[in-house]
Amino acid sequence: MNKVKNTHKGALESKAVLFDLDGVLIETERETFRFYQKYLKVHHGIMLPDSAFVYKIGRKSVDFWNDVLTKEQQNRVNVKKLTLLKRRMFIEHPEKYVKKVFGVKQLLKILKASGYKLALTTQNEREMMDSVLDWLNIREFFDVILSVQDILKKKPDPEIYLKAASLLNVPAKKCVVVEDSYDGIRAARRARMACIAVQQPYSPPGNAKYAHVIVKKLSYITKSLLENITKKKIKTHPFS
Repeated sequence: MNKVKNTHKGALESKAVLFDLDGVLIETERETFRFYQKYLKVHHGIMLPDSAFVYKIGRKSVDFWNDVLTKEQQNRVNVKKLTLLKRRMFIEHPEKYVKKVFGVKQLLKILKASGYKLALTTQNEREMMDSVLDWLNIREFFDVILSVQDILKKKPDPEIYLKAASLLNVPAKKCVVVEDSYDGIRAARRARMACIAVQQPYSPPGNAKYAHVIVKKLSYITKSLLENITKKKIKTHPFS
């Protein structure tokens, strides 16, 4: 399901900002790792070293478990149930497990007041997305909201961005994507959209190399930055 709000007709409809969720508006990478660290220690006596965090960054749970636990440990722990438990706890208690990103609501307010249409384009499951939107109290700012259940192909396929632009009735060349992941940035480029990458301290080297602009914090994004980036002629992806 997606959400589309009616907006006023006019020139101001011709620009939009499309936000990823995790790593942009919230933080869960370290928080997820710490959840697993604590659970494994308390319930199974398994000590997951801090250095193992590198295997968690931007990766699927199955790949993470294969890298940090032996087959015997995976069977003993039942990693599928643990992954589901983590998801449930994060959905039900975001205030306990999810980290807020500074300046989110302020930026959304400024953009809406400046005439931008806004979309949330996340590959999180809808239940998690809804929980976070309500917890942060930011649902009202978005004209379109898309989760993984609203698409057939995941990033780096551009489907989610192209669908959001279509629902917003804004051409791709007038859309700016705010991302943090390598695949998300590639998806934006494949959609022929400008892309701003929020570079996390733990992001792998070269993670944001295809972004048009890289910022260290979401709060560094300004109206002037968005206006300047949309003036550029955006080409399609420079990769296969």
